[in-house]
Amino acid sequence: MRPKGGQSEQFSDAEIQRRMEAGIRRALNTPPKPTKELVGKTDRAKAQKKSRVRKADRKNQSKPNDA
Repeated sequence: MRPKGGQSEQFSDAEIQRRMEAGIRRALNTPPKPTKELVGKTDRAKAQKKSRVRKADRKNQSKPNDA
């Protein structure tokens, strides 16, 4: 939001206060998302899990059976 009519780029004290309070209100109303809930659900985590599984499979295939 820009000030009207070619004024300077600075906001009034009232506008600064309004924006600050709105930002704080948004931050406090955002529900927290526990980190534990996110673990393993990102694309990167899924790719790393697939990579670990593939490496484990290769490692198990290369071992001779001592039966």
